[in-house]
Amino acid sequence: MRSFLSLVLKDVKEETRRPHEPLALASLAAAFALPISYLISGPGTTVNGIVEASNLVVIGQIALTILITSLLGFLLIIREAERGTIYALKLAPITPEVMFLSKVLVIFIFMVPLSLVYLFVTSFLGAMSFVTLNYLVYILSLSLYMSALGSLVSFMIIYTDVGTLLASVAIAALSAPYLFSTAPTAVDCIVGSPSLGFVYPSVAFLVLATLLGKFLIEL
Repeated sequence: MRSFLSLVLKDVKEETRRPHEPLALASLAAAFALPISYLISGPGTTVNGIVEASNLVVIGQIALTILITSLLGFLLIIREAERGTIYALKLAPITPEVMFLSKVLVIFIFMVPLSLVYLFVTSFLGAMSFVTLNYLVYILSLSLYMSALGSLVSFMIIYTDVGTLLASVAIAALSAPYLFSTAPTAVDCIVGSPSLGFVYPSVAFLVLATLLGKFLIEL
């Protein structure tokens, strides 16, 4: 547990060492809300009702999450390269599971607040409330899934010869099934009372990604 917390704190401190970088990410999340809220309540809008507005909100949420996953996944690699610790990371006497899950938690710590920034700004500017308990659960589940994916992609780059282009393709390929299958339920989370079945695939993917991360380390 101590080594796990040490790894998490190390990466969080490194990502927040330059205050303008977290602020830039928050600004990016808010910027995503601008076109969505304009489509919902701007002049000449054709959006009719909470259901159509919720569809737009979920689309923006998914697009933002994919972008954040890519950025944070690659930033973790860049930070390790800057410190010259990629080789040391490979030889560190830390279990692969601990190393992988620490990266997942780091991405998750940044992912959730940025997703909430987008949601609250969209609700404020769109003059509609999209904040429901069920949708907050969806955001947590989506963030967990994408954090595991971001960590897996970063491990692919560190421990294999996969380039950044192929890593980007991996993000798209592995995120698409979950995103497309849960998007309608995400809309229901705002406008109705859906089942929360999207939580189980998220947890299952975390377990699978951890096993794959361990396999990459042991290659």
